[in-house]
Amino acid sequence: PDFFGIGDQLALQLVGEMRNPPGNGMRLIMTTMVDIDDLYQTSRFGRTLTETLATRLFKQGFGVVEIRKSGDLLVKNKKGELVLTRDAALLAKKTDADAFAVGTYAVTTNSVIINVRLLDAGSHRVLSVAGLEVQRSNNINYMLAMSGGQMETSLSAYER
Repeated sequence: PDFFGIGDQLALQLVGEMRNPPGNGMRLIMTTMVDIDDLYQTSRFGRTLTETLATRLFKQGFGVVEIRKSGDLLVKNKKGELVLTRDAALLAKKTDADAFAVGTYAVTTNSVIINVRLLDAGSHRVLSVAGLEVQRSNNINYMLAMSGGQMETSLSAYER
């Protein structure tokens, strides 16, 4: 699977499923995609997926707010932006953000299931959703294994 293709598909779903679109230039804070079994864990896969999605959302007309240097997020070494503070509205106000992009991934034997939501920064109301199941490949397995576990699976049809 092509990571930018994955990002494109998710971004297109988010734009297409948007309820009451606020208009072009909506400002987003991206949070790192996390493991569904442990919302405090991510991997190189989750961080790369977040970066790719941010790139594709920017190309769709969203403003992506860079908040990595903000003290208002829990940032774990080699993990990324994982958990917003209790006062997410304050963070959004400080950065002039309209929404948060949040998401999870679940690893199965042969695939990774990805779910992403755009949440209104003030009310935390869901603005849009996207989901995708991606067949695992050597590249995806490598990025998942970087978080500590060995990921073995057969090659995808694309890689055979």
